[in-house]
Amino acid sequence: MEDRNSKRDLVLAPGEYAYMQDVTKGVIKTYTGPTVINPTAQERAVSFNEASKRFEPCQIEQAVQRCAIAPEGYYIILKNPAVKGDFPPFGGVFPSPDLDVGKKINLTGPCMFSLWPGQIFKLVQGHHLRSNQYLLVRVYNEDEARRNWTKAIVKPATTDGQAETTDIMSDAPRDLNVGSLFIIKGTDVSFYIPPTGVGVVPDEHGQYVRDALTLERLEYCILVDQNGKKRFERGPQVVFPEPTESFITRDSQRKYRALELNEIQGLHIKVIAPYTEGERQYKEGNEIFITGKETAIYFPREEHSLVRYDGRDKHFAVAIPSGEARYVMNRKTGAIHMVPGPAMLLPNPVDEVIVRRVLSEKECSTWYPSSKEALAYNRSLYQLASVTPTTRSGAVSEGDVQRSRRRAGKNAPQASVAMEASAVSRDTNTMAGDIVERGSTFTQPRTLIFNTKFEGVPNVNVWVGYAIMIVNKQGQRRVEQGPKNILLEYDETLQAISLSRGRPKSTSQCLETVYLRVLNNQISDRCTVDTSDYVRVRLEYALRVNFVGEPNRWFEVENYVQFLCDHVRAILKGAIKHYNIETLLAGAFEILHDIVLGPLADGKRTGMTFAENGMQVTDIEVLEVAIEDKATSNLLDKAQQEVVENNVALARANRELEVTRQREAIARQMLTAKAETSQHQNQLAINVVQEQLELQLAKIRSEINTHTETEQAHKAKQQMLDVEHQAKIERDKQSADLQHTIASRKQELQLETLKAEVASAVQRFEAAQSGFSEALLALNNHETLIKIAEAMSVQNFVGGRSLTDVLDKIFTDTPLQSLLETVKNKASLPNSITKSSS
Repeated sequence: MEDRNSKRDLVLAPGEYAYMQDVTKGVIKTYTGPTVINPTAQERAVSFNEASKRFEPCQIEQAVQRCAIAPEGYYIILKNPAVKGDFPPFGGVFPSPDLDVGKKINLTGPCMFSLWPGQIFKLVQGHHLRSNQYLLVRVYNEDEARRNWTKAIVKPATTDGQAETTDIMSDAPRDLNVGSLFIIKGTDVSFYIPPTGVGVVPDEHGQYVRDALTLERLEYCILVDQNGKKRFERGPQVVFPEPTESFITRDSQRKYRALELNEIQGLHIKVIAPYTEGERQYKEGNEIFITGKETAIYFPREEHSLVRYDGRDKHFAVAIPSGEARYVMNRKTGAIHMVPGPAMLLPNPVDEVIVRRVLSEKECSTWYPSSKEALAYNRSLYQLASVTPTTRSGAVSEGDVQRSRRRAGKNAPQASVAMEASAVSRDTNTMAGDIVERGSTFTQPRTLIFNTKFEGVPNVNVWVGYAIMIVNKQGQRRVEQGPKNILLEYDETLQAISLSRGRPKSTSQCLETVYLRVLNNQISDRCTVDTSDYVRVRLEYALRVNFVGEPNRWFEVENYVQFLCDHVRAILKGAIKHYNIETLLAGAFEILHDIVLGPLADGKRTGMTFAENGMQVTDIEVLEVAIEDKATSNLLDKAQQEVVENNVALARANRELEVTRQREAIARQMLTAKAETSQHQNQLAINVVQEQLELQLAKIRSEINTHTETEQAHKAKQQMLDVEHQAKIERDKQSADLQHTIASRKQELQLETLKAEVASAVQRFEAAQSGFSEALLALNNHETLIKIAEAMSVQNFVGGRSLTDVLDKIFTDTPLQSLLETVKNKASLPNSITKSSS
């Protein structure tokens, strides 16, 4: 394209347009490309300022504008459309038509057009919705909305690949009025372009598509309508607000976690609207207490309002260890009762409140002697009690104590159990899955730290040998003996007694206490008495006292120490006047025991008993008997010194005698020890000889046993040889019998063979009958007969010679030799005989 600054003519390409104004008439024409603008002297280029809604002169190059283009999936919001609804055609110049000023229409893409002068457009992308998104649409033209309601571009949402059937755009709603608001949910529509007369309302950030609220399990949200009605929704679900509803947010969060409760946690709820749950009906104004026993997970509802105390939502149980207790006051009746441990106390805040008892300074000093901490604590409670509400004047609640600590800057946890409360996180951005967070100040496993020294019921620990009297406001009383841990009811107090102190005991110095020592109680005192010879003596002694009988009588005398000491002094002053000073000094122990405890009878003394309070003196310890007059004391000391010197001399002589006796005894013991040592050495030598003799005897016995075992082994070996020899004889006999049997069998075979040969010989002789006579004559020869006998012996047959061999041997060198040869030539022996002979 040529440079537009080089000439006056302006070439518009396709998709471009420009406005030219006739300065004489004010008429504005629209040039649309492709075309060429040849401006005259009466024409000037102008542009429309959308902000000021005015046409402003400009350079001809700046008057060129791009056509309004809406791709597929987009739509254009056109303001001030033409009355005829047309647009400037492409490629020409056109005068301005009449416009519907103030109206606007929605044009769905794809489309492209030029704007008439004074028209404004806005390109908006079609609204794609997920299942957790929605649109807020508003009707700005009722007639157009009814006419075009079904022309909206709507694509139903799909679930598992199948489109859900929806009739959201099938018919126009009845309440389709100007300003009406409607919600287009992503669960119904996945794509939406509004028709003319309806516009999508952007949010505060200018976004058209709004996110619905996705609630998981244990989550809920609260929506409030313009009329003030609230709606509570709990997960899991996607929550779409109604057109007139909005989410209640806190710390920029729209959803909250449900409250987790266990058996030792609860919520104080105020019913603000009547409702029915199950068979129970709740009226407006009722108060209920919900614990984890019946509701482990609590979701708020529109009829409930949470009662918060000092910024805390939950109520937690108080751990009461064993041996401790707490006071609980009924808020409606004012009655206070005690809850002993071990227990987890979760009072119902509707009717109950935990209170603390305020002790007076006298009670603190007598119940907890020398405890400055207890005194300071009760003074602070006294100050709180003076400013408590008149509805419970005189009683201090746990809330009062906590608030006072916060005001004093002491916000550290000081509950009976230093354990953080269970809490639910409100930061949903950090959540991954179902997480219930529990607040904890430790990274270690949760630890319970009990520190209930002053927070519970006044605890009186009665030691062994002590007793206390408990009195309530109804006048009832009881005595408790140690060892025992006593928990006092709210209207109970301890009976105080006075104890005189010093020597001698007097009421000018008294100790206030509630603890009575009933076993092995020791009371020391001093008394001045006169003897029968008018010597003044100072006695110091300690009395051992027990309390017996009915326990309620033990506290009948307020100052039993003074009562006891006065009585003993009176008795001693009257009884000592019957003894002189020497007798008293010599037997003070027995005298005082007899006076106070009574005479010894059967090894026992009766003791001194007081019926007024069950007090009994079981023993007296004499600490000092001193004469107050110095002269008399020195005289008695001198006499006593002489007696002591004589006693020392006698004691020295006795000690020397005792030393001599011990030395001689030691010498005798040394000789005896030496003799025992020698005897022991001889005995050891005898024991050694006996051991050697036993060793030699053991060796001889071992050799005899070895020889005996050798003989037995040799005999066993001979017996084995005899058995082997006998077996060999049996084998040889069996072998000989076998050989004999074989030989007999062979002889039988030879006899059978001989018979066969004889039969064959007979046949031969029959064949040689012509020379038989000569043969017979030859047989008469003695030598011939001898040869025949030798040749016919069994050994020759056994040796394997045949009958022919035998005959040849017999008739060799005899007249029968020629005859035998003739027989051999004329008749041959059968093959069977020859084979048998061989």
